[in-house]
Amino acid sequence: MSFLFGDEKVEAVLFSPLEGKITYESKPASGAVLKLWIAWKDQDGETKNFNTDENGNFSIPIQTIEYRSSPLAQISIAQIITVEYNGSEYEIWKAGKSSTNLYAELGGRPENLVCELTKEEMDTHLDSSLLETLCVWTNLDKEKD
Repeated sequence: MSFLFGDEKVEAVLFSPLEGKITYESKPASGAVLKLWIAWKDQDGETKNFNTDENGNFSIPIQTIEYRSSPLAQISIAQIITVEYNGSEYEIWKAGKSSTNLYAELGGRPENLVCELTKEEMDTHLDSSLLETLCVWTNLDKEKD
């Protein structure tokens, strides 16, 4: 009966590592604070903060957990990134994914990612997940996923 209740612990990628640049009016957003909110087991979720450097560059490391998988349940992961800069807050990333695989949000590792805070509206990407973002990138490196 244990196969029904998920006795096997597996590692889940809640958020894949992400590196890029935050800009404001096409200039580096130095000292911006990124707030990554991830929810998967309850509505409260968990928030972690990251800062940009003097060139607007940021790096968010991989976020993982161990959980008991079950053939009777599907994991659902929500992700939101907001940026605080010059006294204002900008939502730059809203995603939902049901895969626990590395880079499942995008179908590969994004290269040359830039998030412009003054962009009018988010673009929607639906190939590998539900994602709305102010960020753009040149391509996905599928070799690194």
